[in-house]
Amino acid sequence: MPTPAQVDALAELLATRTPIVVIETHDERRVAALFGLVAQRGNREVWQWSASRGLRVAHNLKLELADMGTGPLGADANDTKELPQALAAVEKLKGNPLVLFLDIHPFLSNPVITRAMKELALKTEAKGLQTVFVGHDIALPDELAPYASRFELEPMTLERIKSLFSEELQVRRQRSGGDLAGERATLESLMRHMVGLPEPSVRHMVRTTLADGRICTADLARILALKREVMGAAELLVFEQNLPGMDQVAGMKALKRWLLLRREAFLQGNATGLPPPRGVLLLGVQGAGKSLAAKAVAASWQVPLFRMDFGALFDKFQGESERKLREALRVADAMQPCVLWMDEVEKGLSTGSGDGDTGAGQRMLGTLLTWMAERKSAVFLVATANDIERLPPELMRKGRFDEIFFVDLPDAATREAILRIHLGKHRIDADNAVLAELARACEGFAGAEIEAAVLAARYEAHALGQPAGASHVRAELGRTKPLSVTRAEAIGSLRAWAADRTVSAD
Repeated sequence: MPTPAQVDALAELLATRTPIVVIETHDERRVAALFGLVAQRGNREVWQWSASRGLRVAHNLKLELADMGTGPLGADANDTKELPQALAAVEKLKGNPLVLFLDIHPFLSNPVITRAMKELALKTEAKGLQTVFVGHDIALPDELAPYASRFELEPMTLERIKSLFSEELQVRRQRSGGDLAGERATLESLMRHMVGLPEPSVRHMVRTTLADGRICTADLARILALKREVMGAAELLVFEQNLPGMDQVAGMKALKRWLLLRREAFLQGNATGLPPPRGVLLLGVQGAGKSLAAKAVAASWQVPLFRMDFGALFDKFQGESERKLREALRVADAMQPCVLWMDEVEKGLSTGSGDGDTGAGQRMLGTLLTWMAERKSAVFLVATANDIERLPPELMRKGRFDEIFFVDLPDAATREAILRIHLGKHRIDADNAVLAELARACEGFAGAEIEAAVLAARYEAHALGQPAGASHVRAELGRTKPLSVTRAEAIGSLRAWAADRTVSAD
C-alpha cells in the first residue's frame, strides 16, 4: 500500500500540470494502487493501456480493476491494442484523465508514436490530460524530454519488508503448521539486503527463504545472487565468497584496530550518532596482503564483498565505459550494506594519453569521484593500489578516503605469523625455533612470496617422495629472489613516498 507521503508527492507533481510523468519500475501493482488513491483524492479518471489489453478504465471512483471490460466511448478495448488507435481514443477522452501507458519503452523509438505523444503533451493545458509512461527502462526521446518529469516509487523499506515477511510466514504456518528455525542475526541480515528492491522480487525472495523452514547463511548467498540478477550489472560486480577472516591476515595491527573501532558505526548507521566510515585506500608493495585485507574486512564485518571488474567495465564505444561504471555503482548502492573492492584501482582509472586513449579513464574517474562524494548508501569502499605513479592525484586528495594505509613488507614477527598460517595449511611441522630461523631466511619477502615458497616446497618434497618439512621450505627460500631484490629501486621509491604521506598498516 502506498504511503501518504508518496501519494502527496505524486499529487504535488501532477498539480504542476506536467504533460508526461515517467516512472521506471517493474512494480505495476504499486503504480496502479498509487494512482488509484490520487484519482480518489482529485476526482479524476485513470486509464491504462497495454499492448495485450488495449485502453481500459483502471480507476473511476467506484470502478475497480476487475470491472474493466470496455474501452472508451463504448468501443471494444481490442480496437485499441495498437498504440496509434489507442492514442486516437485518448484524444477523445473528456475531463482531466490520467492515462498510464504500460511497457511503453519499445514504442518510443517510433517517430510517429513520438510525434503523437508530443501532440498530446501540447494539449495538456487545454484538455487537462496527463500521460504516464511506466516501464523498467525508459529512454525518453529528445522531442519529449522538455515535457516530462520523472517520479520514483518509494523503495521497499526495512519496516515494509518485515511486515511482508510476517505476512508470508503466517501463510506458511497456516499451510504447513511448521515454524521457522535459524538465527535471528542471519534473518535480520537477509531482510536488510532486500531493502530497495521491487515488492514482487522481495516477495519471491521471502518465499524462497521460507521454503525449507530454516534460515541459514546459504540463504544469504542465494538472496544476494537473486538481488544482483534483479538489479542487473551482475557481470560488473563479482560476488566474492569463502572470505578469509582477520585471523588469516598477519600483522597490520593499526589497520585492524581502525576497522574494529568503526565496525559498529558502519553496521548501525545513525543509531550510533556517528557518520558511517566511507572507505580506505590500501597502498603498498605487491603481494604484501592488500587484497587479503580487503576480503577480511567484509568477513569481519559480516557483510558481502563485491569486487569491481574493471576489465568488464571498459568498452570500445565512447561513453559506454562510464555508463557501465554508473550502473555498477548503482547496483553497489542497492546491495548495501556491503564492501566494494576496487583491486589495483590505478589500472582501471589510468588517465594517461597513450595510444587509443579517448579520455575514458578521466571520465570514469570523474564519475567515481562524484559517487564517492555524494553517496548516502552503506557501501564501504576498499581500493588497493601498487603503482603510485599511475594513481590519479584527484583520488589521493584528503577527504576522498577516510584514511590511506601503507602496507609494507612484513617485519620478523609478521613473517613468523605468515609462516605459521601457511605451514599449518600444508601440515608442515615447525617449532618456534624453526619458525624464527625461517623468518630470518625470508627477510625481504612479501606475504604472497612466502606462501608461494611453502607451496613450492611441497611440490619439491612430493617429487622426491618425501613428506614436506621445514628443510624443503628453507631450501626453496634460498632459491627465490623476492621482489624487494629484483625491483629494489621501485620499492625503495614507493616506501620513501609513503613515509610522510600515509599511515602504516602495521
